[in-house]
Amino acid sequence: MSTSPRVRTSAVERITTLARGAGVGAVATAVDLATLAALVHAFGVSARVASAPALLLGVVIQFVGSKLVTFRNRDRAWGAQAVRFAAVEAVGFVANLALFDLATRNVALPPVALRLVTTNAVYFCVCLPLWARIFRGRTREEAL
Repeated sequence: MSTSPRVRTSAVERITTLARGAGVGAVATAVDLATLAALVHAFGVSARVASAPALLLGVVIQFVGSKLVTFRNRDRAWGAQAVRFAAVEAVGFVANLALFDLATRNVALPPVALRLVTTNAVYFCVCLPLWARIFRGRTREEAL
């Protein structure tokens, strides 16, 4: 365990990171929504069943994009980061499934609209804050 101070980031750096994260999130969400829509509308799969594979594709895109684009993390510890990311995503995945299921039972909106609301709530409240801890910059002493 290191006693080194964490790398401090400026407000501009945080806003830039958030903007990159929004872009990555938009791509991951687009894949999620396209998959959900295709499974529901083209293949007749129920929205509740189609939810899991659609989310999984979005999660894979989110991991790679978060590491390389959002946080510009070039650490070679892909495996360790993937395990931590997967732990966050397990929580986020369950939260997304539960929130989407709750919404489909109680809100009269199309599945894609509900997915936008539920995934954004989970993204900003759960996942993004935890991902920042996984991919944060390390001090020079921690990198040695």
